[in-house]
Formats: sequence, structure tokens, C-alpha cells
Amino acid sequence: MGLESVVEEILSRGRAEAEEIRKSAQVERERILQEARAEGAKLLAEREQEARGAAERMRVQELARAELESRMIVLSAQREVLDQVRGAVLERLASGEESGPLLRRLLDANAIDWRAGKVFCNARDAQTVRSIVGPILAGTIDCAGGVVIESTDGTTKTDLRFETLLGDVWRDSVREVAGVLWPSR
Repeated sequence: MGLESVVEEILSRGRAEAEEIRKSAQVERERILQEARAEGAKLLAEREQEARGAAERMRVQELARAELESRMIVLSAQREVLDQVRGAVLERLASGEESGPLLRRLLDANAIDWRAGKVFCNARDAQTVRSIVGPILAGTIDCAGGVVIESTDGTTKTDLRFETLLGDVWRDSVREVAGVLWPSR
């Protein structure tokens, strides 16, 4: 065997080993790429799931916000209607057509108080009240109707103005009024 054949054999073995190393590296490269692709797909799936969850939470929050806003709009409209009804009732009480009999009933029910004190009413009702209480009418006040009875020494006042009486009745019956206007389903 000559030197050339030994060199050729060494070179041949070296090429074979290099080819083996290259193939092994190629296999390792493919394995690493497969792992990286699998890890990337897993991360992508996790991110997509997180994004879907976040989108669903946002959707639920937006629906809740919209529902709350719509309820607030409905309640505001209902409050406005109730305010209009209350205003119409007060206007009707103060219109004068029904105020005479109402004033008489108020004063009759509180005769003990006004006979030992002073009575105040609005200017429009002054003549009607004077015809009932006489000189005990002490003056006029700014109100929609009704009377205020004050003790002689000024320590107590009985507020029988239509605004006050309606306010008391309204507080006690506003739910009932709302139930009539907007019956529950």
C-alpha cells in the first residue's frame, strides 16, 4: 500500500465522517426546528386563547355597560314623566277651581290651631281664606295654594301648603303611581 492509497483512504474516511456529521447535524437541525415550530404553535394557541378570553370579557363588559346605560335612560325618562305628573297635579290643585273646597276642609280639620294663632295663604286665595277665618288672616305667602298656620307666639307652624301636602303624599305613593304608569311584566 502506498502513501497515496493511505492518504486516499484517510481522505475517504474523513469525507465519510464529515458526511455523517453533516447528516447528523441536519437531523439535529430538523429536530430543533420541529421543537421550535411546536413551541411557536403552542404559544400562538395560548395567545389566541388569551385574546379570545379578553375579547369575551370586553364584550360582556360592554353589554353590561350598555344595559346599565339603557336602564339609566329609562329611569331618567320615567322620573321626567313622574315630575310632569306631579307638576300637573300641583297645577290642578293651585288652579283655583278646586282650591276653595280644599282650603275649607284644611281649615276645618285644623280649626283648633288657627283659632289660637295666625293664618297665611297665597294672594289668590286670600279672599276665600278671609271668609273662613276672618281677621285671623295675617298675610300672604308665596305658594301654589293651601295655608300655613302659625301659633300666636310664633313658636310653631303647621305647613298645609299644597306643595308640602303633595310632597308628603307623593313620597308615600310614588311607587304606586309608577306601578300604574309602568306595570311590571
